[in-house]
Amino acid sequence: MKFSYVGALVALTLASLLTACGGKAQYTVQGSVSGVTVDGLVISNGGNTLTVPKGATSFAFPQQIDYGSEYNITITQQPEFFTCEVLGPKGTAGYTVTIAAGISCTPTAFTVGGKYSGLVSVEKQRLEGATVDTDVPNIVTLINGSGTQVQLSSATATSGDFAAASLTNGQVYSISILTQPKNLVCTLTNPSGVIRGASVTNLVLTCAPPA
Repeated sequence: MKFSYVGALVALTLASLLTACGGKAQYTVQGSVSGVTVDGLVISNGGNTLTVPKGATSFAFPQQIDYGSEYNITITQQPEFFTCEVLGPKGTAGYTVTIAAGISCTPTAFTVGGKYSGLVSVEKQRLEGATVDTDVPNIVTLINGSGTQVQLSSATATSGDFAAASLTNGQVYSISILTQPKNLVCTLTNPSGVIRGASVTNLVLTCAPPA
């Protein structure tokens, strides 16, 4: 975080005036907070800790620090299923008029997916200038509800792992087949559920020629 020369000069002037009056400048270690929608966030500055409640938009340690003292704000405890980081965590009191750090929190993302098999190419093509035929990629498209779409292609692999969505804790998923591959019929098992603090890996997509 960059501070202007003017800001540092103003802070130094104020501190000097206060000292001349017989006092010692005190600074509050504080800042803004965004994205905290659950309880559980605990931050520290030196030996002082502070619990930041859900919905908070700012924080301030009750223990002030003297002019010239260093501060270092760290995350002591992350909220469950969230990752928080401190922006501008370190500094020296008095370098600016006030201390203004920032804490930003984002929910943990969990994937929804599993394994697929039988996604083979059923057509050949001869590219211009080529002397042999090559497989035409066969593609199946999956969709979560009416939102995120994911394509799986035989050009990548005929079987393997896949992820159809990325969601946060508590969100509902409902994966379905939007478009079938050519001359194959794919079925999907375990397509729906709720994210419970972990990625979902039990979906099974099986493709085979029609009976």
